[in-house]
Parts: sequence; C-alpha cells; structure tokens
Amino acid sequence: MTGYILSIAGVVLLSALVAMIAPSGKMGEFLKGVTKLVTLFILLAPIGKLAAGDEFIFSVGKIETDEAYLAYCVQELSAQDEAEIVLWLDETYDVVGEADVKRNADATFSYQKIQVTILDFGIYEQDEHIHISEQIEAALETRYGCQAEVM
Repeated sequence: MTGYILSIAGVVLLSALVAMIAPSGKMGEFLKGVTKLVTLFILLAPIGKLAAGDEFIFSVGKIETDEAYLAYCVQELSAQDEAEIVLWLDETYDVVGEADVKRNADATFSYQKIQVTILDFGIYEQDEHIHISEQIEAALETRYGCQAEVM
C-alpha cells in the first residue's frame, strides 16, 4: 500500500515538473498527455489486480502502548494527588501527614490504593484521634473511589 501511494505521489510530481519544463508546442502537449496517461494507469492499477483475482490488501499497523510514558504519567499524577491530600488533611482535619497514592498504569489512571500516615494529630482528646482516622479513611474512599488506609 505504501508503494502504491508513493508511486501516485511521484507521478503527480513528475507530471507537474513536465508541465513546467515542457515547451509550448506540439512536443509539450505530447509530453503532458503522456504524463496524464501514466498517472491514470497508476491510479487504475489496483482495479486490474482485483479483476485478476488478486487481493488488494491494506496492511494495518499494530498500535503499542508506551509503558514508560504511562509510568511517568502515573508518577506525576500520584505526586499531585499526594500533595493535594496532604493539604486537604491540614485544611479539613488540622492533621499533619504523608500520603502515598497508587494508580494503575493504563489509559484510565484509576486509583488502586491510598495510604495516609498521620505524623501529628494536632490537639484532640484522648481517644478522639481514632475517630478522626476512621473519618479520614471514609472520606478518602468516597472521594477517590478506592481502598484507603490511615495509619
């Protein structure tokens, strides 16, 4: 198929070149007519193959995914999510923590798991931090639609 397209492009370019260079007399008209016939012959060549019973096959290339690029995108998106979660913890619960976000390295970049490590609960009553952990876990699961773990 590539050869066919290249031959069409070559003949069209050649005919344009002949049209510019050819003299204006009968010889020029003859050369222009020959290039038109050659162009027509090349355009109709697949029809001759089909009439003879040969197949005219279009080759289809295989599309492959770029695994390195997907891994890079996952890393960048996870880093953005981690920074967003740390900021959200501080603003919403007055909690200082670290986040680790795992995503799938496919076209969806969906979430696999979110792990949050609480470094400082701030000022809470004696057992209040247990309830805060459960609230954070539930909020993360609802927000991101994946398993969340708060430690």
